[in-house]
Order: sequence, then structure tokens, then C-alpha cells
Amino acid sequence: MLFSRLREVSTAFQHTHREASITRRRKLERMLSVRRRESQEGDCRKKASFIRGRHEDRIQHSRDLQIIEAYRERIKAESIGSMLSQAITTHHTLYAMFGTTEFFEFALKNPYSVQHTVTIEIDNPELSVIVDSREWKHFKELTKTLTPLEEEMFNLHENLLPQVYLRPKETVHIPFKYRAFTVEHGAMMQQSPTDLTFSEGKKEPTAPWKSKGMQTKHIKVSFTAHGSSKPIAILCVNVEFQPHVVDQTFRFYHPELTFLKKSIRLPPWHTFPGAPAGVPGGEPEMYVCCSDPNVICESKRMGPGEPQDIFLKVAGGPSPQIKRFFVAIYTDPWLAIPTQIWQFYLHSLQRVDVGCVMGQLTRLSLVLRGTQAIRKVKAYSSQPQELKVDPEGIFILPANGVQDLHIGIRPQRPGSQFIYLNLVDVEYHQLVSSWLVCVSCRQPLISKAFEIVLPPGGGKGSNKRITYANPYPTRRMYFLHTNRPDLLQFKEESFEVGRGETYTIGLRFAPSQSAGEEEILIYINDHEDKNEETFCVKVTYQ
Repeated sequence: MLFSRLREVSTAFQHTHREASITRRRKLERMLSVRRRESQEGDCRKKASFIRGRHEDRIQHSRDLQIIEAYRERIKAESIGSMLSQAITTHHTLYAMFGTTEFFEFALKNPYSVQHTVTIEIDNPELSVIVDSREWKHFKELTKTLTPLEEEMFNLHENLLPQVYLRPKETVHIPFKYRAFTVEHGAMMQQSPTDLTFSEGKKEPTAPWKSKGMQTKHIKVSFTAHGSSKPIAILCVNVEFQPHVVDQTFRFYHPELTFLKKSIRLPPWHTFPGAPAGVPGGEPEMYVCCSDPNVICESKRMGPGEPQDIFLKVAGGPSPQIKRFFVAIYTDPWLAIPTQIWQFYLHSLQRVDVGCVMGQLTRLSLVLRGTQAIRKVKAYSSQPQELKVDPEGIFILPANGVQDLHIGIRPQRPGSQFIYLNLVDVEYHQLVSSWLVCVSCRQPLISKAFEIVLPPGGGKGSNKRITYANPYPTRRMYFLHTNRPDLLQFKEESFEVGRGETYTIGLRFAPSQSAGEEEILIYINDHEDKNEETFCVKVTYQ
């Protein structure tokens, strides 16, 4: 009975365990089925996305091909025209210098079996066709060119374009000339230190024969048959500039914003280098050309046997501008090779007019305007003995500020003279300001005159004395000056004398090496350096 009960319990447990196992297996199968379906759906989505991406790439590729095809169609004519143009293009290189006319010939051939009238078009006025047979002959003889020369070969069209008539398959030589009057002249202005840049980058190497200031110039010449828009030949001229020789340099200092008018006499033509020993018909006429079109430059001949002069008229700019230009001088009317090249500098200065008395100190102030940066400057004078500046040494010029520069002028001779005053940046060696001091000096009134006789030759010199009485009712201080410090020295440079008193001035005259007469002025100035009296001492060395 116990055994039968255990058997029933065991049978019931086995039945329950079997049902749980079936349920677990069914869940596992259901989960595997779900994962399998999800995996299949993911693969389908990936495949659909891949197919869609490939389709979009195919569409974009097709668009790119259409764009490339359209671009090729659009530039096909241009590319073919460019290749055909290269086939008929000839390159020629010129090495030009300022003022020198470069001559060459181009062999032009008619490629057609019929005659044509060819028009020559040039995109630069510095290159031109020689249409005058006399000029053509002159350059052929000068360059020893042995090609044939034809009279009246060119016709000038309505717009002044030269034309030449060509027979079928005919070849002619077209003469060209290139005359360079363009140089780096212009106006030079000083930069502030903030404008200066220092670069340590590598620079392209420049050929030793090539000017650094000028770049290569490209000129195109087209030869077009009449009635056609296509050229039969193309000439590309590459111009390489070379530095030129300067025979003389002139510097002029002139007030700013005014015209400089100058007449310079030319030397005799036979003194120029390379001038021929004899010229039929007498002296040749001189011709001049200027590198700056804004400068009026001409040469006039006064008459047979008379010298020739060059007349210049130049407009000056603001101070401290420096204008540079060149003038080429020729002895032939075709301007082939210059016999002389002159370089001109025009310094524009601020003009200051000063009226003063000889021996008396005249003071005035000049306004200094600062630049964008602080500068260390110093003033320099062309006549340091007659013009003194304060401050005398190096001083600071503040940025964008205003400062006074005090100057004192004590001229040593009567009349008019010009004194140049420059303010220079001592760190960057730049010109900051310039002045042209126009001094008009008159001689003082001489109150007393003395005559002394001294022996000439070597020696220790001579000592003399003169007296001066104080005319004022107060005690005064006086200062002594002379116009000949090389011949006269004072025992004391200043003296003080009471009212109504007389002071003895000690003089020491330096010995003279030769006999003759000298007039020495003695200036007696007050404490403000105004002239009180002037004594004239006439020294006779005999």
C-alpha cells in the first residue's frame, strides 16, 4: 500500500516536470523564432538601405558626368582655339634699358593662296611698328641687319593701325621698336616705424642682370587678315628690364607745393662719350626725353654756334617728399641710344622766411608734429655755425603730439642765403621733417671805425685794446662776437660795466700769411643778444 502511494506520487511529479519542460522548450522556440524574424527584418532593411544608397550614388555619378560633359562642350572651342593659337605664336625676348630703343624684325608669312591686307594690333604703346623708311634704315644700319628694306610698305588705317599688303605665300619682315621710358621714379615718402615690416621668409632669387624694381612685361602683337577676326600670326614679346647707367645726378631743394623752374646748360656735344669726330652740317641738335610725364622737359637751341639749354618745370609735393626722375639726352632725332642720362632729385621742404641783422641772434620756433609712433630724433643744419637748434642733441618726439623746435640764426654775411634744416629719426635713419630757411640779412649800422697796421708773416699775433662806454643809467652785461673768428679773438667773451663807466676790450689778432687788407666787424650785444653797437676794424697787413 505504501509502495502504491509512492508510485502515484512519483507518477504525478514526472507528469509535472514533463509539462514544465515542454513549456520551457516552447518558450525557447518562440524566442528563437522572434530573433530569427528580427534578424531577417534587419537584413532586409540593410539590404534596402544599401540598394537605396547605390541608387543615389549612381544618380550623383550620372549628374557629375553630365556636368563634365557640359563643361567639355563649353570649353572645347576655347581649347581648340588655344591650341591653334599656340601653333601660330612666336615668342621674342627683349632686354631693355631706360632711354635705349630696342629694334628687331619679325618675319610675317601669308599662309593663304590668295592675297591679304594684314592689320597689325599691339596692346602696349611702348612697342610700335616703324613705318618711316628713313627710321627703318637708320636702325638697320645701327644694328647691322641684312634683311631687305621696302619703301612705303605700310598703310595707316583710320584708327592709325598699320596695315601691310601680302601676296599669296609671301614673307615680309616687319620692323618693331621698343622704347622704355618707364622707371621706378615717383615720389618717396618716409614711413613710420610701425609701417616697417621685417620678413625672414625666403625670397625668389633675382638674376644679376635684372632690375629688382621692374617686373617682366608681356606684350601681344596680332596680325589679322582684312575681313577676318582670326589672326594669321601672333607675336608675344617678353621685356626684361636691365639697370641703366647714370652719368650725372642733380639735387634741388625747393619750397613745398611750388613749381621748380630750372635751366641747365648742356656741355658741347663733342665732349659726350662716343661722339663722332665730325658731323656734316655742323653741330647736331640735342633731344631730351623725361621718365616722368608730369615733368615738362625740353631743349631749345638759340642759334648757330650758340650753346643749348635744358628747361625743366617740376611740380613739388608736400614736405618731406622727394621726387626722382631721369632725363635722357640724344644727338639723333630717332632717339636710338642716349649719350647722357641724368638723374634728378627734388626735395620738397617747408619754407621759413627770416629777416635778421648780421651778428645779431634771431630766434624763432618751428612746430613739430609727431607721427603714429614715438621717435628718437635729432636736428641737423647745413650751416651749424650760423644756425643753432634747441634741443641740440637727441630728443623724443611723442606720437601724434605737437612740440616746438627752437632755432637761433646768427648770419655772418649780408644778403640772402638758404639754410637746410632736417629732422632725422636716429634709430631708423628716416627723414621726419625738412625746412628751407630763407635768410635775408642786412648789415648793421657801424658806430665806430678803427684802422690798424700789422706785420704779415708768421708770429705770435698782435694785441690791441679798444674802449666801450655804457650809455645806460643802470649796470649792463654785454657779449662780444665777430664775423672773423679766424682772425680775431677776444680776451673775454662777455663783460659787465656799470652806468657811465668805460670798459677796455682786449683784442688779439691772429697773424696773416700774406699782405693785404681785411675788414673785421665787432658786435657788442646786450643780454638778449640784440646788437647795441658795431665796430669796424680795418686791418692792413704790410
